[in-house]
Amino acid sequence: MVLLVSSDGEKFEVADEAIGKASGMIKGCLDEDCATNGQVPIPNVTGPILSRILEYVNKHYSEPHDDFQIPNADDPLKRFDDAFVQVDQDTLFDLITAANYLNINSLLDLTCKAVADQMRGKTTEETRKHFNIVNDYTPEEEEEVRRENSWAFE
Repeated sequence: MVLLVSSDGEKFEVADEAIGKASGMIKGCLDEDCATNGQVPIPNVTGPILSRILEYVNKHYSEPHDDFQIPNADDPLKRFDDAFVQVDQDTLFDLITAANYLNINSLLDLTCKAVADQMRGKTTEETRKHFNIVNDYTPEEEEEVRRENSWAFE
């Protein structure tokens, strides 16, 4: 067992094997014996986000799964993943940042796909509104970008 300590001091005891399979960053830390007093600090991830990530890790890495199976709608793991990313924008982006930091590629793929799904079928203006993105292009700059990348607007 290893003790993970979030940026806000929350402690989580997890199985070395599952977290090592899931997280390249933590695996490297365990391999290089950089845990201090049996604790691995996770300075860029808060307790609530680390808790969610460990929920994902436990579901995906604690039990053997067929990674090459194409999931269908009835697959419990697919249903879990679909529900897992049904969170508010801030939480979703915190999960993306943490998955990237912890080097959990399957979670990074899942969360980025959720963002891509939110963008699918939206116009540029709808996407900006959905993600609270301010358009800082002048009309001339925007026209130049559209001209240079006309293939993307066909």
